[in-house]
Amino acid sequence: MAKAFTFRIVVGCAALLAAPFVPGCSSEDAGGVCTNESCRSRCLALGYTTGGQCVAGNCVCGGGDGGDADGTSDVTGRTTRMTGKVWSPGGVVPISGALVYFAFTDPAPIPPGAYPETCQDPPAFHALSAADGTWAIDVLPGTYRLVTQKGQFRRIRDITVPETGPVEVDTELTTLPSRNGEGDTIPHIALLWALEGGDHIEDVLAKMQMGDVGSDDRLVLGSEQFDIYNTTGYPPNTDLLGSLDRMLEYHILFFPCTVWFGYDGEQLNDPTGPLSDPAVLDNLRAYANAGGKIYATDMMYDIFEQPMPEYLEMCGDDAQLNAADEEAWAHGETMSGWTSHGRSIVAELSAWLDANVTDHENIDFLGNFVWIDDVFDMPDPDPLGPKPPTVWVTGDFILDPSRTLPLTVTWPYGAGKVLFSTYHTVGEGGHPSIEPQEYILIYLIMEIGVCQEPFG
Repeated sequence: MAKAFTFRIVVGCAALLAAPFVPGCSSEDAGGVCTNESCRSRCLALGYTTGGQCVAGNCVCGGGDGGDADGTSDVTGRTTRMTGKVWSPGGVVPISGALVYFAFTDPAPIPPGAYPETCQDPPAFHALSAADGTWAIDVLPGTYRLVTQKGQFRRIRDITVPETGPVEVDTELTTLPSRNGEGDTIPHIALLWALEGGDHIEDVLAKMQMGDVGSDDRLVLGSEQFDIYNTTGYPPNTDLLGSLDRMLEYHILFFPCTVWFGYDGEQLNDPTGPLSDPAVLDNLRAYANAGGKIYATDMMYDIFEQPMPEYLEMCGDDAQLNAADEEAWAHGETMSGWTSHGRSIVAELSAWLDANVTDHENIDFLGNFVWIDDVFDMPDPDPLGPKPPTVWVTGDFILDPSRTLPLTVTWPYGAGKVLFSTYHTVGEGGHPSIEPQEYILIYLIMEIGVCQEPFG
C-alpha cells in the first residue's frame, strides 16, 4: 500500500521551504535548471492542487483551496515504499553506506581523475544502505532516474514508481558497475605490479569482474578495467610517479606489497627506487592534496613514509628507504611473514563484517611482514591542518604478544586520502574463494572514495 502523509503549508514565500519538495526538474528545462513554470506543471501532475515553485534547484509543491482561516492549507501526498539492496561490482558482497536516490535528472558526471570529493545534500528521496546493503525509500509515484553510488562507483538506471507498493527493486539496478558504460561509472585506477610473492590486489579486482579470472584464479592480463604499471608489456613505474599530470588522471593509485631483488622479468624497475627523487615525493603530496587516493600495503609503506612521515611511525629508520623491510628480515619470526589474529575496531566496518562476512572480532590476517610502531595523534583543530589517522583493524604482534598493533590505517591528506595495511590484502597466491581480509579490501576500496564530510 502507498503511504499517506499530510503537510501544513504556510502561505507566503518565506514558508515555502517547509513544504513538500520534489528534487530536480523536468527534462525539458533549459540547462537542467528548474523554473517556476516547470515546477508548477510537475507538482500539479503529482496531485498538489496549487502547483509549486522552484526553490534552490528543487520544486517546492503546495496545494489546498485558498487556505484555512489561519493562512494554512492541508495537502495530502502519497508515496510508495521502494526497497532494494546494494551489491559490490560483480555481485560479490552487499555494500553498506552507499547513497541511493531517485531524481528527475542525472547527477553531474564524476570527474575523470583526482578531484576534491565534497559532500552534497542529496535529493529528497534518498537513503544510505544499511550494513547488509538493504535500503528503503518512500517515493512519490512517477518516472525517475535511480542513482546508486559509493565513492566513484556509480550506476544510473530508469525506474518507474507505481501508485501502490511496497516494491522490491531488481538487484541489477543497484549493483555497482565493474566497468564504464551507459549509466555506469567506475574509478580510474592505476596499479603497480608486484612480483610473484607479493600482494596481488588485481586478483580481487578481477573477482569483482573488473577483469577476467583465469583457471589459476588470477587476473588474465589484458582483460583489466584499470591501468597496470611496471611489468612486461606495460609502462614502467617511472612513467607514473615521474609525471604529476599522469598521476592526476587517476582516482586511486594502488601500491601493493612488493620488493626488488634485481630485474627478474616480472618488474621493470625497483618499485621504491623513484622515491629517492624529491620531485616524485612532491608529486605524491600534490596528487593526494588534489583529491587523489593512495592505497599501499605492507612493504610498499615508503610510498607514504617518505613524502608524509608525520602520520605513522614504521619499524626501522624512517629516513631510510626500505628500512622496515630490513627490520622485518632481522627477525626469524617476521622475515617470512606472519599471521596476526585481529579484529575490526570501527563500528561501521564491524557491522558490515558481522552482517556479510565473518565475526569482526575473530579474523586471521595473513601475510604481515612489517609493522607500525606508532600512530601519531595530531589533534590539530585547524580544518586545513593534518587530521589524525583512523585505525580500522588491529591485531596481535608475533614478536611481543603483549602488544596490539594497528594493521589497517587511513588518513586524509588535503582533499585526498591515504590507506595502508601491514598485511597482504590478497591472502596467499591464487585461490577461488575470497578471504576475510580481501572482503575488507573491497569495503575500503569503496570507503576510500567517499566524500570527506557526511551530509546533514
